[in-house]
Amino acid sequence: MHERTSPRPLRALGRFQARRPFLVLLFALLSLVPTGFFATKIGFRPDFSELLPDNKDSVIEMRRVSARLSGITTLTITAEIADGKNEAALRAFVDALAPKLQALGQPWVEQVDWSAGETKKFVEENKLLFADVADLEKARDEVVARYEYEVQKETGLLLDDADPPPPITAASLKERLTGKKAGEAPAKPKSQAEIDRGPHPNGYYMSADGKFAAVIARTSLSKKADREELRRKVEGIVAEIDPKKLDATMEVGYTGDLVISGEEYDAIVRDLGEVGVGGVLGVLVPVLLFFLRVRTVLVMAGSLLVGLVWTFGLTYFTIGYLNSSTGFLVTIIAGNGINYGIMYMARYLEARRDDGADVEGAIEAAHKDTWLPTLSGSATTMLAYGSLMLTDFRGFKHFGVIGAYGMLLCWLATYLFTPALLAATERVRPVYFPSKEKTKARGYYGVLFAKLAQAAPRTLGAIGVVVGLISVGLTYRYLTKDPIEYDMRNIRSERRDKSAALSLSVRVGYIVGRMSQDGMAVMTDRLDQVPLLETELQKRLDAAPADAKPFEKVVTIHSLIPKEQERKIPLVEDIRRIVQKARKRNLISDADWAEIGPYMPAENLKPIAIANLPETVARPFTEKDGTRGRIVYIVPKQGQSVWDAHYLIRWADSFRSTTLPNGDVIKGSGRAVIYADMIQAVVEDAPKAVGLAAIGVVVIILIAFRGSAQSLGVFVPWLFGVSMLLGFLHLRGIKLNFLNFIVLPITFGIGAEYSHNLMQRYLSEGGERLDRVFTETGGALVLCSMTTCIGYFALMFSINKGIASFGLAAAVGEIACLLSAVLILPAFLVWLDRRRKAAQNATPSAEGSGGQAA
Repeated sequence: MHERTSPRPLRALGRFQARRPFLVLLFALLSLVPTGFFATKIGFRPDFSELLPDNKDSVIEMRRVSARLSGITTLTITAEIADGKNEAALRAFVDALAPKLQALGQPWVEQVDWSAGETKKFVEENKLLFADVADLEKARDEVVARYEYEVQKETGLLLDDADPPPPITAASLKERLTGKKAGEAPAKPKSQAEIDRGPHPNGYYMSADGKFAAVIARTSLSKKADREELRRKVEGIVAEIDPKKLDATMEVGYTGDLVISGEEYDAIVRDLGEVGVGGVLGVLVPVLLFFLRVRTVLVMAGSLLVGLVWTFGLTYFTIGYLNSSTGFLVTIIAGNGINYGIMYMARYLEARRDDGADVEGAIEAAHKDTWLPTLSGSATTMLAYGSLMLTDFRGFKHFGVIGAYGMLLCWLATYLFTPALLAATERVRPVYFPSKEKTKARGYYGVLFAKLAQAAPRTLGAIGVVVGLISVGLTYRYLTKDPIEYDMRNIRSERRDKSAALSLSVRVGYIVGRMSQDGMAVMTDRLDQVPLLETELQKRLDAAPADAKPFEKVVTIHSLIPKEQERKIPLVEDIRRIVQKARKRNLISDADWAEIGPYMPAENLKPIAIANLPETVARPFTEKDGTRGRIVYIVPKQGQSVWDAHYLIRWADSFRSTTLPNGDVIKGSGRAVIYADMIQAVVEDAPKAVGLAAIGVVVIILIAFRGSAQSLGVFVPWLFGVSMLLGFLHLRGIKLNFLNFIVLPITFGIGAEYSHNLMQRYLSEGGERLDRVFTETGGALVLCSMTTCIGYFALMFSINKGIASFGLAAAVGEIACLLSAVLILPAFLVWLDRRRKAAQNATPSAEGSGGQAA
């Protein structure tokens, strides 16, 4: 068979690298200065909304709502003492802290909450307007009837005293106006613990046992540095107050969105660093065990470092930041990108050791035998990444962009600088491998698989076919039974450290209370749209089946204003007028009057309007510019979990877009719509990305092998490897989500590299020296897979469940494709070789027999 040669430019490059290595390395060092600088400037945005495109309605609307809402971030300061009898110390602390926080002013602090007193006062003063019209009418009729009865009795005009109306007492009025009978006790909590952790009746945000208090500072700061500065300012204020002077046992803590989100951000960044560093170092360990030469590790690490720095330096200009999907690409690119160096290094050392080539000759041999398979492998991997670029999901798109040029840059770095590094180190200390030298560790990488394939090719081939066909069947079942993940808990991060801020947040929730923390805010443009929107949403709620209600209720600022005030006010005034007349006639005792008095509103009662609501009551419906009432909240259905994507999608669809009777369109957003859109993106984009990756891999295989039958040696193992991955996902019950879905196109691309490299080396050797092909190239492929798997296994230690599932699935896909390439493919090649030789041996015998017969 005709021996392959490398392209002329590549041969010229090899000679230059061998003769002028230090000049090449100087170029590498100089390139790291600007790229390294920009790589360190890349930002990180962990919010899931960053995974969707900027032109998505849900993203646009979420940012519009966030820009109009005030004080969307909270910093809560808590104080706790040992003895609840000294609650005066807590009140003193709160009284000293609140005005100082308010004095910080914007942009640091927009609002300060420390008491529900204003809200209680408002409700107490207007309790009659919140009573039912029917109860007011009955109370008015009874008061009038009793008053007339007493007057008639006093004037002697009473004709019938058999059935007198009930007297005007505090108990009777309370029963009518509050709906509670005299002596009826309020519902009690289930346990003493619930009583103690509930709100204190003194109006402060304080626990009922008088041991725990909270002050909430609200801000709209978004930058991490600004939030940290606010935290420092607040800590300085607390230090000035000196809580220990108020109570020696007082301990101050910090919680709220500002603290918890900051801790989560730091935990994610720390996770990225630990997984990234651990993955890269782990990738180099099997390289050292394979070659048992420190210099080979340093050479390959140097080239890999250049490729990584180039990749993320370029990312600063192409994208500018990393998100939840792309944050772990350092590990993934390192695990995949080092494969080119492994294949190159294995062939270079083989030429130096077994062929006795000099440095320039070994570089030429490594160029000649590895450039095409590694470039083809790089092309399939790039195409797998590139398939993600055609999706609308920004998490996939960015992953595809960075991964695609990352693979190319790692390949370029390998072929530009690995030869020069080898030549430079050979000048310092030549590498010489005595003939037939082979280390045990290195031998086990390829020799074991080679011996298995040669010892039982038919058995291995049969096993491969059976396992492959079963995997294809499992793949069909997996893909036809909705493989999408709908349990959102399986994609969230779980911090390993216990957060004091999270614990404090739960305790604060018991005493502060809030309007359904899971409610979604919908922003209208005008106040007149609010009742229209509420009506339309209510229609949707009423029309939904009983077992598929999308939400619990709609809450607007009108929900806080008494209904039917135009009917209630005359009734209340009638009651007040008659009660006052009854008091003048001494028809009401002093004791009853003392209790009735607080229920009597002031003279000239006026309707409560939006502007009359206390600031603390109206705050959830108040925008940054002070406008009230244009915000509508959609409360999730009781008994439904917001972590259940099936419900989440139904909930999101119920308010993501509403057309009002006047033609106005109101759009909604928030976590529900964002998550629903991400799930929908996976459903819509997955087939496109997977289909394009699969077609691209097949096309590249056909081009690389010029459409010959040898291409089946790559296609069949690749197909079986991918099917085994999907079969594993089916058996393990691992669903696809917007973080681990990427495993499919990546496995499609990388999985084809192994059989591709083996078949190219097989053809390069003219179908001969199978033992050497399987041992040397097969061993290098095992090492390639090990480094890639280690990179993936490192992801399994991520605190994010979605990333961890990606690491497991990707590692399984690697192993499946590797076994197909180094066991099943060699078994068939041995079987074909033996058939060919048997046919060659049989031909001369047949010809000889024929000649004798003649």
